[in-house]
Amino acid sequence: MKKIVLIMLVTMVPFLTMAQKKAKKNVKTEKIVESNSTYNFMVITGYEMTIKAEDTGDIKASKPVELKSREMMKTKMMINFDFGGIKSPENINLMKDARRYMTMAAAVNAAAEGGWEFVSANVLSASGNITHYYYMKRKK
Repeated sequence: MKKIVLIMLVTMVPFLTMAQKKAKKNVKTEKIVESNSTYNFMVITGYEMTIKAEDTGDIKASKPVELKSREMMKTKMMINFDFGGIKSPENINLMKDARRYMTMAAAVNAAAEGGWEFVSANVLSASGNITHYYYMKRKK
């Protein structure tokens, strides 16, 4: 008898827990409030990924086997503009054009045309990939 009651309890617990109403989730959204600051800040992040030529099949048969390491490597740059949630037509255009920029200098020059000033830069290297961080500011 005890076994039957135990089996019934074990089988009934999942059904009883599913019958309860689901609580509404509190979805928190980040609201950007206009501040009294005199500057807007932006971070340009550039991801430089190194691809070996052996992986892409770009090694030419006419070259000797002793290729320099620089000739055997290809790099691809992916650039991202972070405005901290501030949306303006100029910012949207910069983000759309980010795919065109092949170097960080091109991205910084494009931002400088929009009135952004260079503040600082950091470069991090991890597992063969290099990440560039350029910090920019502009008066409101």
